Amino acid sequence: MTQREAQDIAQTRLTRYCRSNCGDFKLAHTQKIKDRYLVDFEAPRQKFTVIVENDGNSKVTTWEK
Repeated sequence: MTQREAQDIAQTRLTRYCRSNCGDFKLAHTQKIKDRYLVDFEAPRQKFTVIVENDGNSKVTTWEK
């Protein structure tokens, strides 16, 4: 999986997670750790990290600002 593919999966997952309740969010940072990508997003009131595995599975974590 490439970084761009991981970012696309993460953005799709976060859009589905938020369902228009998070406000506008933007990509902040992406890094690869071993066999997964951590993709960070920022919204007006929250920060999100989406963990994307090589097989395409993903998980969203949320922090309040």
